[in-house]
Amino acid sequence: MRPPKPTNRRSRKPGLDRKPRQAYSAKQLERLESEFKIDKYLSVSKRMELSKALNLTEVQIKTWFQNRRTKWKKQLTTRLKMAQRQGLFPPHYFAPSAQQYSALFSPYYSPLGCMFGVPTIEDSAVPSTDAPRRS
Repeated sequence: MRPPKPTNRRSRKPGLDRKPRQAYSAKQLERLESEFKIDKYLSVSKRMELSKALNLTEVQIKTWFQNRRTKWKKQLTTRLKMAQRQGLFPPHYFAPSAQQYSALFSPYYSPLGCMFGVPTIEDSAVPSTDAPRRS
């Protein structure tokens, strides 16, 4: 008898029940995307409000925003690399040090906002605190 073929997936602990993957409706996605465009990080009260309005759990809202931020950062990186290849920036322009890396992906403002779809100060109200809110 042959052993089972290994898969590239992590095995889950036996007995753990998981909810099936959430299929969001067009209405839910539209609202989530519009909220994400306004602010990349949700306050607890905004998460509760969205949860009730969209009939989703707060964990689902929180997870959606985490995943969407990851996608947004990847898109930003791709756009910056494309702009660099097109000669809009010198090769060393976006070679950040460890300290500069987090600032490069600041969730609020970027000097390149109009080119890369990142909000600028003119596009958004200035947050009341300097620290980003955590969801």
